[in-house]
Amino acid sequence: MQDRIVKYFENEEAVYLSEAPDLTWEEARKKYPRLTKGWHELCHLSPTVRLEFLRDYWVNALPYSPQLYAFVDRFFAKVDEIGMVAAKGGIFLTYSMKEDKTFFLGGPPLVDQEIEGAMRSLDFSLPQDFRQFFRIHNGFFRGGDTGIFSIGVLVEEAERFISLEQSLTMGNQSISSVSLLPFYRSFGLDVYQCFYQDWYPDGGVGNVLCSLGEGTISDYRTKDKGRESLAFPSFIEWLMFYMEDVDVQ
Repeated sequence: MQDRIVKYFENEEAVYLSEAPDLTWEEARKKYPRLTKGWHELCHLSPTVRLEFLRDYWVNALPYSPQLYAFVDRFFAKVDEIGMVAAKGGIFLTYSMKEDKTFFLGGPPLVDQEIEGAMRSLDFSLPQDFRQFFRIHNGFFRGGDTGIFSIGVLVEEAERFISLEQSLTMGNQSISSVSLLPFYRSFGLDVYQCFYQDWYPDGGVGNVLCSLGEGTISDYRTKDKGRESLAFPSFIEWLMFYMEDVDVQ
């Protein structure tokens, strides 16, 4: 799987930091300015301990729910190994899935001050579970996908959606792109998962599928809302769908 991940960065000089335990923090931060001290320490853990640590960190960083805990256990049971790769495009934790089916990549986490600073650039209230995910990864995607935006891209895409002022339809209702905040894009397509400012289930912010090409968003009001229509009442429910929609059996 490592060869497959390095090949993913074939146009860049990728280095597996998790296989360079002798690299000191002083040397590492000179070579890789975006590397955090915590991630450097992860490189010194054994693969088994690293996986267990990350599994526990996911649980502690995200809002509590039995459903989420069960999901994290299922996901990490399918993870073969967690590594770390540095390339021109950034530094990423790599989640290699068993039986060589696929892998996930996640950027370095943000601290609360960085998250709050970015939020001031947005005229949109980010749901709490989405903000908490930035404590795990700033940008996260399956190999070959565009995936969840990093905070900088999130701000850029928010501004783009506002400037579009495109009229979209949700069932028989007209919706403006101004009311949407995209946080995920499907690779090579104008298809996004977006928070929708007029849907606040259980005090949170719901998210819907938006196809700019077709001019539609998924209708959360239908009986088939959820995985069938790709309308979710929380970011975490969408994230579980995204990460589990992989056949690794």
